[in-house]
Amino acid sequence: MKRLIFAAAAVLFFLASAFAGTTPETLKSEPHDRCVYNWNERHAAVLARHKKIPPDYVFFGDSITHWWGGEPQSSKRGDAPGVKMPQFGKDSWGKIFAGHSVTNCGFGFDYIDNAYWRVENGELDGVSPRVIFVNLGTNNIGHRGDNAKVCGDNMAAFVALLRKKAPRAKILLIGIYPRREAKFAAAIAETNRFYAKIADGKRVIFINPGKRLLGADGKTADSKFLRDVVHPNAAGYRILADEIADALAKLDPLYARSRGK
Repeated sequence: MKRLIFAAAAVLFFLASAFAGTTPETLKSEPHDRCVYNWNERHAAVLARHKKIPPDYVFFGDSITHWWGGEPQSSKRGDAPGVKMPQFGKDSWGKIFAGHSVTNCGFGFDYIDNAYWRVENGELDGVSPRVIFVNLGTNNIGHRGDNAKVCGDNMAAFVALLRKKAPRAKILLIGIYPRREAKFAAAIAETNRFYAKIADGKRVIFINPGKRLLGADGKTADSKFLRDVVHPNAAGYRILADEIADALAKLDPLYARSRGK
């Protein structure tokens, strides 16, 4: 009984922290320069886009989102002017969001921490999206080596910031997708359990479409859905798109009506 009481108290504390706006010591809100594109220019492009095009939806993510589709696009350092980085799932991105304005706030190599800095520094200022999508954390685990609790605490703080900046928006929190490296499978699964606790089922909804990318072992991604160890190919993006579109139709009545649902 004591163990149950302690566990319940821990969950309540976690949820209270998530929405109290507290920032854990593990979250380092800062920009970065770990990427092949100009990170600051992309941030400026998001701010400029939002001044011209009020978004129905904003999708925060890392390179998986960045290379999916949509606007703004980025140029690789050293490329000729006007040459844009590839988009490996632009058809499925278009299928999800056709008829709706959406900003792709996926930034290659971002940690949760870097997305936090971007929101602190204007990426939701002056706009009121109906739904905010969040798919972050794989770089915290795979590159920085954060454990599941650190990812969960940092994500809880990020969701709290989103709710503060865009109080009318619903948030679709998307679980970290599986990777090909087995060594990260347990951390991803545990982090997604932390993410699920952040959701309240009303304003914050958790989904885990990455389960459909798993291979026969049930732990790592099937190579037929990935371009490398972590990034989806066109087939992988189509699977994710279908799952996300179904969730969005349940979350946003205007989207459901636009799809005849």
